[in-house]
Amino acid sequence: MRMNHKQERKRLRAKARQKRDNIPPAVRSDWSQQIIKQVIDWIETNGANAILLYLSMRSEVETNHLFDYLLNSGKVVLAPVMDLKQYTLTPHRITDAERDLVVHPYGMHEPNTEACLPFPLDEIDLITVPGLAFDRQGYRIGYGGGFYDRFLPQCPQAVWIGLAYEAQITADALPQAWDVPLHQIATEKSSISTERLPPR
Repeated sequence: MRMNHKQERKRLRAKARQKRDNIPPAVRSDWSQQIIKQVIDWIETNGANAILLYLSMRSEVETNHLFDYLLNSGKVVLAPVMDLKQYTLTPHRITDAERDLVVHPYGMHEPNTEACLPFPLDEIDLITVPGLAFDRQGYRIGYGGGFYDRFLPQCPQAVWIGLAYEAQITADALPQAWDVPLHQIATEKSSISTERLPPR
């Protein structure tokens, strides 16, 4: 029996997660550094100042090196706060890694809202986006909460870059009507541009 669209996405999500999890930790770390170098080059080339980065967990592309670079470079470092009841994402500024971070119920770190202030959305220059599967048109399959699909359109001036291992690139991410395509995807092998960049 042919699977429906929802079943196909569920299958693709599971397959992509397994492929990502199967990459040896040492290899993931090495590839993550190559991916982050692309992002740093983009930041330096374009003079980006305010960067929203996801704080990696499990087998995601590791963003700790980018986090350290941004803090040490005097950039405006932002990380998302996820509201699991409202399904919203709010960027908060981090200035001190030890003081400003707490552990989210999902397992990743996030800004301590008692210590970190929300940041104006229209001042964000770059947003890094996690996911499980990405296609070359910029569509992605995330974890199913739709946080980024709701958040990204609120920042039309920012560039949205997905961070992925090449193994996560798929021919078709089976987008739904509400899915928002990214501007670029950075992998350890290439930088994929979807030609959707906002005017700068």
